This record gives sequence, structure tokens and C-alpha cells, in this order.
Amino acid sequence: MEKNAQEAVTLAAAKQKLAADGTLQKLPPALTVTYHAGALGTQDNSLDSIRTAVEHGAQIVEFDVSFRPDGTPVIIHALHPGADEGALLADALAIVAESADCRINLDLKSTANLPAVDKLVKEAGLFERVFYTGVSMLWARTVRRNSEIPYYLNFSNMRTRAGIAALIGLLKLTGALGLNANHGGANAAEVAALHRHGLQASFWTLNNLPDMLRILDTAPDNITTRRPDLLEALLGR
Repeated sequence: MEKNAQEAVTLAAAKQKLAADGTLQKLPPALTVTYHAGALGTQDNSLDSIRTAVEHGAQIVEFDVSFRPDGTPVIIHALHPGADEGALLADALAIVAESADCRINLDLKSTANLPAVDKLVKEAGLFERVFYTGVSMLWARTVRRNSEIPYYLNFSNMRTRAGIAALIGLLKLTGALGLNANHGGANAAEVAALHRHGLQASFWTLNNLPDMLRILDTAPDNITTRRPDLLEALLGR
């Protein structure tokens, strides 16, 4: 109870700061909140976690995707899961399909059988609501060749003007929707440059108010968090 009361006081102060410095006014109208796998105290990459996110009204739910030895897509944080490891991706998609608008961030841990993912996503009627993250430069060509699902490029943040220009060039070269990066090096200049080129900026994984305030000040398009309840309260949603 004491911890909750302290968080409420801190949240109120954070909301006052957002209102005072004009951060809310400069945020993209379509800013989304992604529920990280295991958000709200649930188990990572579990069907319960996905159902909890959907029932909580998640805009986007994130979970990891890999493949069993026979090529079956499963949700698990592993490059080479065993034959019985991981919940079936098909079951995860069925849960999200119960929502009329929840989107899915499939965080790739392997590219072993991407056509199978496309097939399941289409069968679930979710193709327009799915995108990949976890896509490095090494995987970008493989993803483009073997899947129709759009993706964000995972890449380190750039602080210099030349570095940001190089990043934008890579994103355009690979056909990515934008950048998906750790929040540690995020900066407003980078995000503004991405927006000028029609690219999006998504940052992970923010679980406390100081980090949320700092990243909101960069005007991102998406924030991934294990505490969507806290972020949504901060945003007044």
C-alpha cells in the first residue's frame, strides 16, 4: 500500500511536469504503447500474458517468435527451442484476433521458417495488424525475401548528425518502417530526423517514470513497456 501511494504521488508530479513543459502537445497523435511480453506482472511469452494485454485494451502486444526443430512457430525467447518448448504462435494469434484492433509486434529470435509465420498470420486475419522487430542488418535481407510482413530495424541510436544520416540511409536501404532501439541513447534530434524522412521511432523497454519522461520528450511514435498501466496513466489514457 505504501509503495502504491508513493507511486501515485510520483505519477502526479510527472503528469504536472508533462503539462508544464508542453511535452504532451508535441507528441505524435498516433503515439502507441506496446505491452512487452510479460507486462503487468505476467509470465513472459505466455498465452496468459497475451490474453491479459488484450483484455486490458492494449494497442500493441509484443512477444518473441522462434521455431521448433520441425519449423513450427512458437512464442519463446530462444534461438533454437526444443521440440516441446514454447506456446504455439497459432494459439497466440487466436487470442489477439478476439480484439478488433490490437496489433502485434513479433520480436524475431530466429528466421528459420518465416513463410510459416506469414501463413498463420493470414489465416488468423491479422496480416494488416502485424509487424516484426528484432530484425538486425544481418537479417533484413532474409526477412524481405521470405516474408511479406513489414518490420522495424533494430539498430543502435545515433548522436551525431553524420550518424543520424547514416541510420536514415540504412533504414531506407532495407525498406524498414523505422527504428526500434533501446531507449538508452535516444535523442530528440534523431527522432525529428526520422520523422522528416517519413520513418518511425520506437523505443524499448521503459519501465519507470524517469525513463518515460525522458523518452516522451523526444516525441517517439511508440514506447514498449512492462508497465503500460503506468505509462497510460502518465499520458492520461
